[in-house]
Amino acid sequence: MERYDVAVIGAGPAGSMAAKKAVEAGAEVVIFEEHPRAGWPVQCAGLLGVRAMEEAELAVGHRAIRPVRGAKVVSPGGVQLTFRAPETKAWVVDRRIFDRALLAEAARSGAYVMMASPVTGLVRGGGRSVLKVGRGSDQREIEAKVVVSAEGVGARIARGAGIGPPRQILSSAQVEVPIEFEDPERVEVFLGSAVAPGFFAWAIPASEGGGRVGLSCRNNACTYLKRLLKSPPIRSRIKGGPLHLAVGGLPLGPPASTVADGIIAVGDAAGQVKPTSGGGIYPGLVSAKIAGDVAAAAALAEDASAARLSEYDRRWRAALGRELRLGMAVHRLRAGMTDPELDGLIRHLLDREDLLRILEEVGDVDRPSRAIKEVGLRMGLSELRMMGTLLRFFLRGDL
Repeated sequence: MERYDVAVIGAGPAGSMAAKKAVEAGAEVVIFEEHPRAGWPVQCAGLLGVRAMEEAELAVGHRAIRPVRGAKVVSPGGVQLTFRAPETKAWVVDRRIFDRALLAEAARSGAYVMMASPVTGLVRGGGRSVLKVGRGSDQREIEAKVVVSAEGVGARIARGAGIGPPRQILSSAQVEVPIEFEDPERVEVFLGSAVAPGFFAWAIPASEGGGRVGLSCRNNACTYLKRLLKSPPIRSRIKGGPLHLAVGGLPLGPPASTVADGIIAVGDAAGQVKPTSGGGIYPGLVSAKIAGDVAAAAALAEDASAARLSEYDRRWRAALGRELRLGMAVHRLRAGMTDPELDGLIRHLLDREDLLRILEEVGDVDRPSRAIKEVGLRMGLSELRMMGTLLRFFLRGDL
């Protein structure tokens, strides 16, 4: 039987980064990826903040399609709020290239990679985990001291090992289409109960003449996506049929613990996603570096108990917990607002140049808390009810 110190399930960004860091910490590491290629099928809008690109430890010029410097937000009633910063706020990437580059870095560091190798089962005993890899006559057993689940939102192995699911899972769908943009460095966001109840829709410029149109909502994302593609703001700009459809789930809110005996969950499997935007690359990479370090140390110390692995849980929450808590409060506030309230909020922002300047100057896709707090502090008495609701969620620490 093959034996490793650390086995990583999933070759997405979080899995590849965790593997790389575990190798750098002295562990023998294997990565299992169920698909024959990393980065496919694409299940992400591919919009990464500047911090996320830095955490990826990859050269921007070779991985990014275009920079993003601004946004246009469209309210349910059609009120438009546009802002643009002088500097790059985010990058649009091709996830197929991005994911493969991260996996290549993990392999270059010394991790052994097994593609088209689904992990179908896990048995824990004697301080070791035995993973069943492959199906049918090709199935084999591989032993590991510590398992890192980077399986994605479903995370069947992590759930079976005792790590709970995210607090909420939204329905998501996205298509790549030939579409025109007035400003190719500006993303578009659409709000409203008829567009994407409980979250929002987006249109993101990608390659020349193309873009990604999608949304997340409480349920039936494909139904709402079809409606969005037929809506005047989108339909009139589409110049051809869809090139690729991606459907999946968006996890929001981590479980009470992201570890169990012998296993760590990271990325979407751990609900490490920004509730404000739905982006998971930045928190996933930050957490993956901690996961790789803790997994390697536990394996080399021959102690993969939940108590030992809980160091990972403490460290990633110290790094990201407040940001995700505030993000969840903002998400719940936004999801609970009526269409007229959303219209009123956008109109109010249009009338406040000082608030727009804050968004342009300190807005951060990966860590939005500073902009949220500064905007909140400058809001007048008419917004006290809104800020009170936000503050209650935040102080309650419901994460």
